[in-house]
Amino acid sequence: MGSEPSHKYIDHIGSMPEYAPPGHRGTVNVRLSDRSFCENFEMVLGRIDPGGQAERHHHNDEHQAIYVLSGCARVTLAEEPPVDCGPGSVINIPPNLDHHVLSAGSDTLEMIIIYSPPLPIRDDVVVDKIFPGK
Repeated sequence: MGSEPSHKYIDHIGSMPEYAPPGHRGTVNVRLSDRSFCENFEMVLGRIDPGGQAERHHHNDEHQAIYVLSGCARVTLAEEPPVDCGPGSVINIPPNLDHHVLSAGSDTLEMIIIYSPPLPIRDDVVVDKIFPGK
């Protein structure tokens, strides 16, 4: 069957630190892939409790792509009216576009988020592990 995979490139969410990003409420993220793997992007698993949010903000240099796994993201881009985005929705946010994400409904919002290039170092706060398998 081929050679054994290098464990240097295989990880499990249970061994990855969880953090709360600045400007977010009710949010816990896990950085699945960061700039130590690739200078071109980072991939995050994000979880926002019902009623939690990423406050209105923008990224100066980073493109952001969000794929909704579960729950409902109420997304506001610039001055447009909010749009409810459920599982399977893809939200593409270019640099400098103000955006706000609210976890609407009664279920926790779970998303895969990709930033390109990776976000700069911020004041993330390490939190207790809440993701399954930890």
